[in-house]
Amino acid sequence: MKRITVLILSLLALTGCEKKDPPKEEVKKELKTCTVAAQKVEVSIEATGTVQPDQEGGAKILTPLAGSIEKIFIRVGDPVRKGTPLASLRSSDVSDAHSGYLSALAQMKQAERSYQLNKKLFEIGAVTKNDLLTSEANYEQTKAAAEGLKKKLDIYGASAAGGMRGTLTIRAPIDGRVVDIQAHIGDRFDTSTPLMMVANSTRSLIVANIYDTNIANIVKGKEVAFTSDVFPREIFKGVVTYVSDVEDADSKTIKTYIKPLTGAAKFKQNMFLKIRIVTGERSLPVVAKSAIIYKEGKFYVQFNKSGKFELREVKPVRDVSDKLMAVEGVQVGDAIACAAIDLEQP
Repeated sequence: MKRITVLILSLLALTGCEKKDPPKEEVKKELKTCTVAAQKVEVSIEATGTVQPDQEGGAKILTPLAGSIEKIFIRVGDPVRKGTPLASLRSSDVSDAHSGYLSALAQMKQAERSYQLNKKLFEIGAVTKNDLLTSEANYEQTKAAAEGLKKKLDIYGASAAGGMRGTLTIRAPIDGRVVDIQAHIGDRFDTSTPLMMVANSTRSLIVANIYDTNIANIVKGKEVAFTSDVFPREIFKGVVTYVSDVEDADSKTIKTYIKPLTGAAKFKQNMFLKIRIVTGERSLPVVAKSAIIYKEGKFYVQFNKSGKFELREVKPVRDVSDKLMAVEGVQVGDAIACAAIDLEQP
Protein backbone atom coordinates (compact mmCIF):
# COMPACT_ATOMS: atom_id res chain seq x y z
CA MET A 1 0.00 0.00 0.00
CA LYS A 2 2.82 2.34 0.87
CA ARG A 3 4.52 1.54 -2.47
CA ILE A 4 1.32 2.43 -4.44
CA THR A 5 1.01 5.77 -2.65
CA VAL A 6 4.59 6.73 -3.51
CA LEU A 7 4.05 5.81 -7.18
CA ILE A 8 0.91 7.97 -7.39
CA LEU A 9 2.72 10.94 -5.87
CA SER A 10 5.61 10.48 -8.31
CA LEU A 11 3.22 10.47 -11.28
CA LEU A 12 1.49 13.60 -10.04
CA ALA A 13 4.84 15.39 -9.61
CA LEU A 14 5.91 14.38 -13.09
CA THR A 15 2.66 15.61 -14.58
CA GLY A 16 3.03 18.95 -12.78
CA CYS A 17 6.53 19.45 -14.21
CA GLU A 18 5.35 19.00 -17.79
CA LYS A 19 2.44 21.50 -17.48
CA LYS A 20 3.05 24.71 -19.46
CA ASP A 21 1.52 28.18 -19.28
CA PRO A 22 -0.69 29.15 -22.23
CA PRO A 23 1.34 30.98 -24.96
CA LYS A 24 1.12 34.74 -25.00
CA GLU A 25 -0.24 36.34 -28.16
CA GLU A 26 2.42 38.28 -30.10
CA VAL A 27 1.31 41.86 -30.79
CA LYS A 28 2.17 42.64 -34.38
CA LYS A 29 2.45 46.29 -35.31
CA GLU A 30 1.04 46.89 -38.79
CA LEU A 31 2.76 49.76 -40.64
CA LYS A 32 0.48 51.58 -43.03
CA THR A 33 1.91 52.17 -46.50
CA CYS A 34 1.00 54.82 -49.03
CA THR A 35 1.45 54.86 -52.77
CA VAL A 36 3.36 57.79 -54.27
CA ALA A 37 1.21 59.87 -56.63
CA ALA A 38 2.08 62.63 -59.11
CA GLN A 39 0.82 66.18 -59.20
CA LYS A 40 1.53 69.28 -61.26
CA VAL A 41 3.53 71.61 -59.09
CA GLU A 42 4.58 75.21 -59.60
CA VAL A 43 8.37 75.21 -59.73
CA SER A 44 10.21 78.21 -58.35
CA ILE A 45 13.64 79.53 -57.40
CA GLU A 46 14.21 80.83 -53.90
CA ALA A 47 16.49 83.84 -53.62
CA THR A 48 17.22 86.96 -51.62
CA GLY A 49 17.47 90.43 -53.06
CA THR A 50 17.22 94.16 -52.54
CA VAL A 51 15.36 97.01 -54.20
CA GLN A 52 17.78 99.28 -56.07
CA PRO A 53 17.24 102.39 -58.21
CA ASP A 54 16.83 101.91 -61.92
CA GLN A 55 19.64 104.00 -63.36
CA GLU A 56 17.80 104.15 -66.65
CA GLY A 57 15.82 107.34 -66.26
CA GLY A 58 18.10 108.60 -63.49
CA ALA A 59 20.77 111.28 -63.67
CA LYS A 60 24.49 111.24 -62.95
CA ILE A 61 25.35 114.62 -61.50
CA LEU A 62 28.40 116.15 -63.17
CA THR A 63 30.00 119.54 -62.66
CA PRO A 64 30.20 121.82 -65.72
CA LEU A 65 33.57 123.10 -64.48
CA ALA A 66 36.57 121.61 -62.75
CA GLY A 67 36.90 122.59 -59.12
CA SER A 68 36.76 121.52 -55.46
CA ILE A 69 33.65 120.70 -53.41
CA GLU A 70 32.82 123.46 -50.93
CA LYS A 71 29.46 122.24 -49.53
CA ILE A 72 27.08 119.29 -49.89
CA PHE A 73 23.46 120.15 -49.14
CA ILE A 74 21.81 116.73 -49.26
CA ARG A 75 22.25 113.15 -48.00
CA VAL A 76 21.72 109.73 -49.55
CA GLY A 77 18.02 108.92 -49.55
CA ASP A 78 16.82 112.53 -49.63
CA PRO A 79 14.02 113.31 -52.10
CA VAL A 80 14.78 116.25 -54.39
CA ARG A 81 12.88 118.35 -56.88
CA LYS A 82 14.22 119.66 -60.14
CA GLY A 83 16.38 122.68 -59.30
CA THR A 84 17.10 121.66 -55.69
CA PRO A 85 20.67 122.69 -54.68
CA LEU A 86 22.82 119.59 -54.31
CA ALA A 87 26.32 120.93 -53.78
CA SER A 88 28.49 124.00 -54.26
CA LEU A 89 31.84 123.93 -56.03
CA ARG A 90 34.61 126.52 -56.02
CA SER A 91 36.18 127.05 -59.42
CA SER A 92 38.52 129.66 -60.87
CA ASP A 93 36.52 129.42 -64.11
CA VAL A 94 33.57 130.98 -62.29
CA SER A 95 35.72 133.86 -61.10
CA ASP A 96 36.99 134.38 -64.64
CA ALA A 97 33.45 134.31 -66.03
CA HIS A 98 32.25 136.75 -63.39
CA SER A 99 35.18 139.06 -64.06
CA GLY A 100 34.45 138.92 -67.79
CA TYR A 101 30.79 139.70 -67.15
CA LEU A 102 31.58 142.77 -65.05
CA SER A 103 34.03 144.00 -67.70
CA ALA A 104 31.47 143.46 -70.48
CA LEU A 105 28.83 145.21 -68.38
CA ALA A 106 31.06 148.26 -67.99
CA GLN A 107 31.84 148.34 -71.73
CA MET A 108 28.13 148.04 -72.50
CA LYS A 109 27.27 151.01 -70.28
CA GLN A 110 30.03 153.09 -71.85
CA ALA A 111 28.86 152.13 -75.36
CA GLU A 112 25.26 152.96 -74.41
CA ARG A 113 26.25 156.45 -73.24
CA SER A 114 28.21 157.00 -76.45
CA TYR A 115 25.27 155.86 -78.54
CA GLN A 116 22.78 158.07 -76.70
CA LEU A 117 25.12 161.07 -77.08
CA ASN A 118 25.55 160.47 -80.81
CA LYS A 119 21.75 160.29 -81.22
CA LYS A 120 21.44 163.81 -79.83
CA LEU A 121 24.41 165.11 -81.81
CA PHE A 122 22.99 163.61 -85.01
CA GLU A 123 19.70 165.46 -84.44
CA ILE A 124 21.54 168.81 -84.53
CA GLY A 125 23.87 167.74 -87.35
CA ALA A 126 27.01 167.56 -85.22
CA VAL A 127 27.87 163.96 -86.27
CA THR A 128 27.30 161.97 -89.40
CA LYS A 129 24.80 159.16 -89.72
CA ASN A 130 27.73 156.75 -90.11
CA ASP A 131 29.04 157.79 -86.67
CA LEU A 132 25.60 157.17 -85.21
CA LEU A 133 25.33 153.69 -86.74
CA THR A 134 28.82 152.76 -85.59
CA SER A 135 28.08 153.74 -82.00
CA GLU A 136 24.80 151.85 -82.13
CA ALA A 137 26.51 148.67 -83.41
CA ASN A 138 29.18 148.95 -80.70
CA TYR A 139 26.49 149.24 -78.04
CA GLU A 140 24.61 146.19 -79.34
CA GLN A 141 27.81 144.11 -79.44
CA THR A 142 28.82 144.92 -75.86
CA LYS A 143 25.25 144.33 -74.74
CA ALA A 144 25.22 140.88 -76.37
CA ALA A 145 28.60 140.01 -74.81
CA ALA A 146 27.36 140.99 -71.33
CA GLU A 147 24.15 139.00 -71.72
CA GLY A 148 26.10 135.97 -72.96
CA LEU A 149 28.39 136.00 -69.92
CA LYS A 150 25.40 136.45 -67.61
CA LYS A 151 23.72 133.34 -69.11
CA LYS A 152 27.00 131.47 -68.74
CA LEU A 153 27.02 132.30 -65.03
CA ASP A 154 23.40 131.14 -64.80
CA ILE A 155 24.37 127.82 -66.39
CA TYR A 156 27.18 127.49 -63.87
CA GLY A 157 24.70 128.14 -61.08
CA ALA A 158 26.59 131.29 -60.03
CA SER A 159 24.67 134.50 -59.52
CA ALA A 160 25.84 137.45 -61.61
CA ALA A 161 25.19 139.65 -58.58
CA GLY A 162 26.88 137.25 -56.15
CA GLY A 163 30.28 138.87 -56.13
CA MET A 164 33.64 137.36 -57.04
CA ARG A 165 33.51 134.29 -54.78
CA GLY A 166 34.07 131.89 -57.67
CA THR A 167 31.42 129.43 -56.42
CA LEU A 168 28.83 127.65 -58.50
CA THR A 169 25.77 125.76 -57.23
CA ILE A 170 25.02 122.34 -58.70
CA ARG A 171 21.28 121.63 -58.85
CA ALA A 172 19.14 118.54 -59.42
CA PRO A 173 18.22 118.17 -63.11
CA ILE A 174 15.19 115.94 -62.36
CA ASP A 175 12.73 115.07 -59.60
CA GLY A 176 13.89 111.99 -57.76
CA ARG A 177 15.86 110.66 -54.84
CA VAL A 178 19.59 110.85 -54.07
CA VAL A 179 20.82 107.25 -54.19
CA ASP A 180 24.59 107.71 -54.17
CA ILE A 181 27.11 110.43 -53.30
CA GLN A 182 30.75 110.06 -54.31
CA ALA A 183 31.74 113.62 -53.42
CA HIS A 184 33.21 114.81 -50.12
CA ILE A 185 33.98 118.34 -49.02
CA GLY A 186 37.39 119.32 -50.33
CA ASP A 187 37.46 116.72 -53.14
CA ARG A 188 38.48 118.02 -56.55
CA PHE A 189 36.40 116.96 -59.54
CA ASP A 190 36.68 117.35 -63.28
CA THR A 191 33.80 117.52 -65.74
CA SER A 192 33.76 113.77 -66.45
CA THR A 193 33.54 112.33 -62.91
CA PRO A 194 30.05 112.06 -61.34
CA LEU A 195 29.58 113.71 -57.97
CA MET A 196 26.40 111.81 -57.13
CA MET A 197 23.39 109.98 -58.56
CA VAL A 198 19.75 111.06 -58.55
CA ALA A 199 17.31 108.33 -59.54
CA ASN A 200 13.68 108.53 -60.53
CA SER A 201 11.94 107.50 -57.31
CA THR A 202 9.12 105.83 -59.26
CA ARG A 203 11.50 103.46 -61.06
CA SER A 204 13.33 100.64 -59.32
CA LEU A 205 14.90 97.24 -59.94
CA ILE A 206 14.85 94.05 -57.90
CA VAL A 207 18.44 92.80 -57.63
CA ALA A 208 18.13 89.07 -56.89
CA ASN A 209 21.02 86.84 -55.82
CA ILE A 210 20.46 83.63 -57.82
CA TYR A 211 22.48 80.50 -57.02
CA ASP A 212 24.62 79.36 -59.93
CA THR A 213 22.79 76.00 -60.03
CA ASN A 214 19.56 77.84 -60.90
CA ILE A 215 20.88 80.50 -63.24
CA ALA A 216 20.13 78.41 -66.36
CA ASN A 217 16.43 79.02 -65.70
CA ILE A 218 16.90 82.80 -65.74
CA VAL A 219 17.13 84.39 -69.19
CA LYS A 220 17.36 88.08 -70.11
CA GLY A 221 14.06 89.35 -71.47
CA LYS A 222 12.04 86.58 -69.84
CA GLU A 223 8.93 87.60 -67.96
CA VAL A 224 8.84 86.14 -64.46
CA ALA A 225 6.40 86.05 -61.59
CA PHE A 226 7.78 86.55 -58.12
CA THR A 227 6.60 86.95 -54.56
CA SER A 228 8.11 88.64 -51.53
CA ASP A 229 7.95 87.97 -47.82
CA VAL A 230 7.12 91.65 -47.35
CA PHE A 231 3.91 91.20 -49.39
CA PRO A 232 3.23 87.45 -48.96
CA ARG A 233 -0.24 87.44 -50.52
CA GLU A 234 0.69 89.21 -53.73
CA ILE A 235 2.24 87.89 -56.93
CA PHE A 236 4.25 90.44 -58.87
CA LYS A 237 5.26 90.34 -62.52
CA GLY A 238 8.60 91.47 -63.84
CA VAL A 239 11.06 91.07 -66.66
CA VAL A 240 14.72 90.06 -66.39
CA THR A 241 16.74 93.01 -67.71
CA TYR A 242 20.28 91.87 -66.97
CA VAL A 243 22.16 88.84 -65.67
CA SER A 244 25.65 89.58 -64.35
CA ASP A 245 28.66 87.86 -65.88
CA VAL A 246 30.39 87.74 -62.50
CA GLU A 247 29.72 85.19 -59.76
CA ASP A 248 30.26 85.92 -56.09
CA ALA A 249 32.91 83.40 -55.07
CA ASP A 250 31.77 83.22 -51.44
CA SER A 251 27.99 82.89 -51.83
CA LYS A 252 28.02 81.16 -55.27
CA THR A 253 25.33 83.58 -56.44
CA ILE A 254 24.93 85.73 -59.54
CA LYS A 255 23.22 89.10 -59.46
CA THR A 256 20.10 89.17 -61.61
CA TYR A 257 18.19 92.41 -62.27
CA ILE A 258 14.40 92.23 -62.51
CA LYS A 259 12.31 95.23 -63.56
CA PRO A 260 8.90 95.14 -61.85
CA LEU A 261 5.97 95.37 -64.26
CA THR A 262 3.37 95.45 -61.49
CA GLY A 263 3.39 96.85 -57.97
CA ALA A 264 6.60 98.84 -58.42
CA ALA A 265 5.32 101.69 -56.22
CA LYS A 266 5.16 99.34 -53.22
CA PHE A 267 8.89 98.66 -53.20
CA LYS A 268 11.15 101.06 -51.32
CA GLN A 269 14.79 101.48 -52.23
CA ASN A 270 17.22 99.29 -50.26
CA MET A 271 14.33 97.12 -49.02
CA PHE A 272 15.52 93.56 -48.34
CA LEU A 273 13.40 90.85 -49.93
CA LYS A 274 13.10 87.10 -49.89
CA ILE A 275 12.07 86.27 -53.44
CA ARG A 276 10.48 83.26 -55.05
CA ILE A 277 10.74 83.36 -58.84
CA VAL A 278 8.22 81.10 -60.55
CA THR A 279 9.85 79.27 -63.46
CA GLY A 280 6.97 77.04 -64.60
CA GLU A 281 5.17 73.80 -63.76
CA ARG A 282 6.39 70.21 -63.40
CA SER A 283 4.74 66.91 -62.69
CA LEU A 284 6.44 65.71 -59.50
CA PRO A 285 5.97 62.88 -57.00
CA VAL A 286 3.96 64.04 -53.99
CA VAL A 287 4.17 62.42 -50.55
CA ALA A 288 2.69 63.07 -47.14
CA LYS A 289 4.89 65.22 -44.93
CA SER A 290 4.51 62.57 -42.24
CA ALA A 291 6.34 60.15 -44.56
CA ILE A 292 9.51 62.28 -44.48
CA ILE A 293 12.15 62.05 -41.78
CA TYR A 294 15.26 64.15 -41.29
CA LYS A 295 18.60 62.57 -40.43
CA GLU A 296 22.07 64.07 -40.34
CA GLY A 297 21.24 66.93 -42.66
CA LYS A 298 19.28 64.87 -45.22
CA PHE A 299 15.66 63.93 -45.86
CA TYR A 300 14.45 60.34 -46.24
CA VAL A 301 11.35 58.21 -46.71
CA GLN A 302 10.90 54.56 -45.67
CA PHE A 303 10.69 52.71 -48.99
CA ASN A 304 8.86 49.37 -49.03
CA LYS A 305 10.97 46.94 -51.00
CA SER A 306 9.50 43.44 -51.20
CA GLY A 307 7.91 43.80 -47.78
CA LYS A 308 11.01 45.24 -46.12
CA PHE A 309 11.50 48.92 -45.42
CA GLU A 310 14.68 50.77 -46.22
CA LEU A 311 15.66 54.43 -46.11
CA ARG A 312 15.66 56.28 -49.40
CA GLU A 313 16.93 59.86 -49.69
CA VAL A 314 14.56 62.45 -51.17
CA LYS A 315 14.87 66.13 -52.00
CA PRO A 316 11.91 68.32 -50.99
CA VAL A 317 10.98 70.68 -53.84
CA ARG A 318 8.13 72.69 -52.36
CA ASP A 319 5.01 72.54 -50.22
CA VAL A 320 1.85 71.51 -52.02
CA SER A 321 -0.40 71.90 -48.99
CA ASP A 322 -0.24 71.73 -45.21
CA LYS A 323 0.08 67.94 -45.41
CA LEU A 324 1.73 67.25 -48.78
CA MET A 325 5.22 67.86 -50.15
CA ALA A 326 6.51 67.56 -53.72
CA VAL A 327 9.82 65.69 -53.75
CA GLU A 328 12.48 64.21 -55.99
CA GLY A 329 14.03 60.80 -55.35
CA VAL A 330 11.02 58.48 -55.55
CA GLN A 331 8.87 57.28 -58.44
CA VAL A 332 5.13 57.40 -58.97
CA GLY A 333 3.68 54.11 -57.72
CA ASP A 334 6.36 53.46 -55.10
CA ALA A 335 5.09 52.20 -51.72
CA ILE A 336 6.40 54.10 -48.71
CA ALA A 337 5.57 54.25 -45.03
CA CYS A 338 2.82 56.81 -44.45
CA ALA A 339 4.33 57.70 -41.08
CA ALA A 340 8.05 57.06 -41.33
CA ILE A 341 8.67 57.89 -37.71
CA ASP A 342 6.93 54.64 -36.69
CA LEU A 343 9.90 52.66 -37.97
CA GLU A 344 12.24 54.75 -35.93
CA GLN A 345 10.53 53.85 -32.66
CA PRO A 346 11.69 50.68 -30.81
